[in-house]
Amino acid sequence: MDRPEKMKYCVVGNIVKEHTDKDGIVRYGSRAFPGGRKVYITRCLWHGEVEVLGMNRYKTYVYDLVPLELIENIRFKRTMSPIMVERMKNTDEFPDTWWGYKEEDRIGAMEYVELLNRIKAGETKEQTLP
Repeated sequence: MDRPEKMKYCVVGNIVKEHTDKDGIVRYGSRAFPGGRKVYITRCLWHGEVEVLGMNRYKTYVYDLVPLELIENIRFKRTMSPIMVERMKNTDEFPDTWWGYKEEDRIGAMEYVELLNRIKAGETKEQTLP
């Protein structure tokens, strides 16, 4: 690749197609995203919610907090999409929420995938720390 800054390593997942809320009502997708939609997951993890970037129900790219249980198929990926790379670069609020294109970024993103999958599997904080 001749211009590595045009690529970023990232963590992605899909919004679950349907789930049952606390009142027993079947819901489809999340508040902002339809079921099955691919979202890019940031490093921001707060009390079981992650900040994600993705195309919402109205076909615009937005950031939103999504409960981790509403995201499935969490995996490592790299993106060369000019739209996504640009949105990841222009994050004023949290500039360090995305990985870059270097080897340490690849390793960090892969470790974050493992961490999120362990949390989803029900491991406690003490079990996930090395």
